[in-house]
Formats: sequence, C-alpha cells, structure tokens
Amino acid sequence: MKDRLYDASQFVFSLVETAMANSITFSGEENLNKKLPTLFVANHFTRMETFLLPYVLYKKLDFQVRSLADHSIFEGVLGEYLSAVGTVSTEDKGRNEKILGDLLTGRTSWMIYPEGSMIKSKKVLLSKDTFLIEDETGLHDMFTGAAVVALESEILKTKYLALQNNCDIESIQEFKEKYLLGDEENISYYNTHIVPVNISYTPISKGANPLAEFAYKYIDDISDDLNEEIDIESNLLLNSQFHIHFSKAIDVKAYLLKSKRELQRLGIDTDDANLIEKIKVPFINLMMDEVYKNILITFEHVFALSLEYLEDRSFTLDELKRRIYLISRELKRSATYHVSKDLHANIYTLLNDEPYKLFDDVFALSISENILESMDKKIYRVNVENFKNEYTFHTIRVKNILRVLINETIILKELHRTVKSQIQKDLALVNKEVLYTIYNRDKKEFKYDYNKFYSVFDSKPKEVGEPFILYNEKNSIGCVISHGYKSGPKEIAPLAHYLFKQGINIYAVRLKGHGTMPEDLRDVTYKEWYDSFDVGYAALRGVSKKLYFCGFSTGGLLALLKASNVHDTVDGIICINSALSLQDIRVKYIVPTLNILNNFLSMFNADMDTYESEPEHPDINYKKHYLTSIGELKELIDVVNERLKYVTEPTFIIQGDKDPIVNPQSADLIYDSIASLKKEKYILKSNKHVVILEEDIREGFFEKIVSFIKS
Repeated sequence: MKDRLYDASQFVFSLVETAMANSITFSGEENLNKKLPTLFVANHFTRMETFLLPYVLYKKLDFQVRSLADHSIFEGVLGEYLSAVGTVSTEDKGRNEKILGDLLTGRTSWMIYPEGSMIKSKKVLLSKDTFLIEDETGLHDMFTGAAVVALESEILKTKYLALQNNCDIESIQEFKEKYLLGDEENISYYNTHIVPVNISYTPISKGANPLAEFAYKYIDDISDDLNEEIDIESNLLLNSQFHIHFSKAIDVKAYLLKSKRELQRLGIDTDDANLIEKIKVPFINLMMDEVYKNILITFEHVFALSLEYLEDRSFTLDELKRRIYLISRELKRSATYHVSKDLHANIYTLLNDEPYKLFDDVFALSISENILESMDKKIYRVNVENFKNEYTFHTIRVKNILRVLINETIILKELHRTVKSQIQKDLALVNKEVLYTIYNRDKKEFKYDYNKFYSVFDSKPKEVGEPFILYNEKNSIGCVISHGYKSGPKEIAPLAHYLFKQGINIYAVRLKGHGTMPEDLRDVTYKEWYDSFDVGYAALRGVSKKLYFCGFSTGGLLALLKASNVHDTVDGIICINSALSLQDIRVKYIVPTLNILNNFLSMFNADMDTYESEPEHPDINYKKHYLTSIGELKELIDVVNERLKYVTEPTFIIQGDKDPIVNPQSADLIYDSIASLKKEKYILKSNKHVVILEEDIREGFFEKIVSFIKS
C-alpha cells in the first residue's frame, strides 16, 4: 500500500494526537515481524478501532496494516476517510481477493475483527471449547472468516507454486488477475502468520468533554445509539489509557499441516474444502483464546469482580480496599494474566486513608449508577438487581460499565477463583495477611537497597536498617514508630520492644534511603519518607482497634504530617525530639543558598555536595550528609509547619532540654501550633539527641509513653 493512504490520517488525528501522546502502551512487540505476511485478529469494543488501530500501528511501530470494517460505518466523511486509508467494507464483493492478494505477496498486513461488529457488552462465553459472542441480535458463534482467509492463503500458495512448476502461464495470469497481483509480483517465501491482538482501555468513563461537544456541533440528527458511541468513545480518546498486546504469532501453514495429518489419521477426507470446513472453528477459537486471555487486568476489573462476589453482604470501604489489595498481590505473584501497573507494589497506598484516585473514581461511579447503597456513614451494600442489570446492548456502556468489565472476564476462570477466594475469606485473616504481605514487601525492598549500595568496608549490619514488626494477635493496640534522619530502625528498637512488652503491637518503619549507605539517601525525597511511614500505617491499620503514631526526630515530623491527613483512624501521636527547628546552621543557611554556591563553585570545578559530622551513634547513623538530603529535610520541616494546625488528635511531645541537634523550642512550636484539645509536653534533662538509646533516662519517659497510650 502506498504511504499516502496512511498520510491521509495525519489531519484527522492531529486533533487528538497531543491528548493521546502518552496514552498508548504496548506489550508483545517482539512478536511482530515485518517480513511475514501477517493477519492480525483483534477484539472489537469501539467503532474507532477500525481506523485507530491501523493508524497507531503505523505511527508507533511503523507497521502498515489494512483493516476490514463493518459496512455500516462506510457513510459520509468517515466512509470516505476509511476508503482513503485502505479500509475495506465487510460488504465489498472483492474483499477476500484483496486480503488474499496482500497475504499471498506479503505486501501489506491485515487487521480483522472476528467478532464481526462492536461487542459493546464485551460478553463472550465459552461453550464446549467454542466461543459465543453477544451483539445486538443476541448470542451466536464466533465468525470464522479470518480463519478461512488465513487457511486459504496457504492453500493458494501451494496451488500457485504447482502452476509455476507446470509452467501453466494462462492459469498463472488468471490467478494474478483474480488476486490483484501485479505482473512483476511474486508469492512470498514466508508463511502467513496470525497475530492475536487484545485492545484494553482503562478507565472507561463517560460524560461531557470537548471532543463530544465538537461532534454534537457538526453532526445533525444524532440517534440514541450514535449519542452513546460519541459519549463513550470521545472519553476513551481523551481520558483513557490504551493497552495493545500482541500474542505470539501462529504459523498458519504449520497449523494446517498438523491438522491435516490428524484428520488423515482418523480417515477423514482432507480435500481443500473439507479440510477448511473441519478446522476453521477450532482455528478461530485458538486465535481468539489468545485474544481474550490477554486482556489487561485493571483496578476497575478487580473492583467490579469484588462487588460481584460480595453479593448482598454489607461491608466497609476499608474492608473492600484490603481485599482488593490482597487480590492485586496474588494476581501479581501468579503471573497468569497481564496486570496493569496500577495493581503493582505501590497499591498499598490504597490503604492509607487518603485520596486514591483509581478507587475514588470507580467508587463514585458505582454510587452514581446505584450499584452501591450506603447503609449508614461507613457501611455499604451492593444493589444486586441494579448491578446485574445488562440493560440493552446499546445502553449497557453508559448505564452499567462495571457489568461490561465483568463480562470481559467471564472466561478467565483463574481470575474469578482468585477474587472469590479473597472475598469469602474471614476478615480477621484478611487483616493479618495484609500486615504480613506489606511487611514482607518492605523487607524485600530493604534487601534490594542494601545489596545495591553494599560496601564491604562501610556497610553496617543488616539489622541496623531492616524494618521489623512485633505482633501478637491478642493485642488490640498498634503503634507505627519511625526513626530519625540518617539512622535506621535499630535506633528505635529499645522503645519498640518496651511497648510490645506492654501489649502494644509495633511496626518499626525504615525511611527510604536509610539503613544502607549515604549514597542511597542522596536522591530520596521527603515524600518517599512519608510513603515509608505509610507502609507501617497500611500494615497495622486493619489489626488495630486503636492506633498510635510515634516518631523520633524526623520520624516525629512524619508522624505529625500523617496525623494531619487522617483523623478518625489515629488515636494519638508521640513526638520525641521532633526536628521542627534545628540547631545546625547549615540547614538554615547553606541549603537555601546551595544552588547559588554551587553555581559559583562550578567556575572553579568545585562542588559543594557533601559534608561530614560525627554522629552520637556511628554504629547506626550515617556520618556523611548529602546536602540534597538536608534540603529535603528542610522542605519536610516547612510542610509540617503548614500542616500542624490540622493535627487534632491527643499528642504527647517529649523534648530534651539540651538537645544538640534539635532546638528545644521545637516542642513549644509543636505544642502551640497543633489543634489538639488533649496535648502534653514532657521535658527531659538531657544533652543527647538520641535519648531512646540513653539507658539512664529512657525508662522514665518510656513509662510515660505507655501511660499516654493506655489513658
């Protein structure tokens, strides 16, 4: 095909190119080979796929593809455009000859949608190894045209080669004319290959948008069906992520010969017509099995399936989130399906009781479509009747998109087993599994960082930096506890063990970049430290009737910051020598002017990057500082200062009167700035910063912490 057929699409798609620039991802590109005559077979959910997919393959992967499209869309400007880019109508009388000619020569690949038309409901069933699909006429068998064309292409190659061997010039000419071969064109030496393609979208949304408004302005007499398509497809173009997966190519000739041998062994006639008739159904099912099992499993799928198996049980959103978390982890571990990146490791942030867009959006959708009903402030239940309502073929996408997502997964039995198992699991067991799943991931991340930055001469023992939990399921109180800047969990171990002996479960977090080597800390942001604190929160939240935050130095700042963002789920905060105001002049002066100084020093090939200071506990703390890290600490201090007014929980503030690192005024600043009605200051007589490790004084304030927690 001439390039001008593809270049014609330039203007049409320039309107949405910017919006789509980062919205298309691929997997399986290694399965594409431009040398091979290729027939792509794909699922069909939207009208725009007929022209969008060939365009994307050309623009993104430099792969020229013609498409077979439903005859109903060959009207008006769209029809003219489709014809211009080489798309062929399903009612074109010469369609098979055009496709076969391209496959025989390998000059152009083709895209066919075996479902025949858009499957708006995405309803696909499997009955006795045969796929059934639902369109507006109801359920029916998968169309076999793609299988027939692919098989015919290899049979015709054999016939053509026989004509050449017999020097049958007249028949060769007739063959070329029938299949639109040029006088100088020859049959490809390569076998025809089938590449199954799955097209997935996330999220599938609806509602007003600029592209839809543009369509409504220029299209007259919009029917209800067209209105639905404009609504859904304009939002897909502008607001969704497209994922296109290419499965491993199927060699048509190899399949043909294998099937022929099996039929001959059974004594079945294998003339060309009978052979195609016997194997076209299993062949199309083989292709489409690859298409359907390679959908991209997204957060929305897991949410919808969770509601499906909750049925009419009442539940809290916190419970639902924890079950979704475990489902996502199991899907990732099993590696059975393609799983969206939004279901990967950082999904633990779903459990941090802060805004989580993926959940919030699909939850809002389920409320708006009357799928979820609020029983009271925190309890919900699925309206089963509404949830199972499939409406009509042309309205299901706008009235019950979650049902569409479930339909898409009907044949994925292992996915359903995974979700059902987690949804039916006892909640106490779910909460315990969440704790250990998060903890094991946390330890794994530490091990990775430790090994990455390991130094034979300078690395400290692993127990200095490894996060740890102290857990007894009989305890009802939990405490997330954090160490300070340049340190590791070992710094807070004495307090953690003391609290645990008093019946308080512990999650001792490791702040990102700590407990390994200073180089690990260099490029870490304060937001990543906050995320580290969140790990402990997400883990302990479900197994604690009462939950407290405790932080030493920088850890105290993180405890306050987290408390400012969640209220109903935290019962109190303990801050020990929290670093709201520092004694070190370098934080106050050097960091704010670091860029200016570095620009000046660069004139002399010098750089002010690090400095060293002797810590109180060199067996735990880093000696070397990167000024970028000090800058992050300064930014954290500024953020916490702004957020203190939102801290309303009971707060216990402990401060050494002669702390060499933290200005003792920090305690007053915190006390005066927080909005807590119950708050207390306790001043220690100490000239040390790491008071948790000072045996002569720690017992006294440890007892006071326990009293505060149990008061």
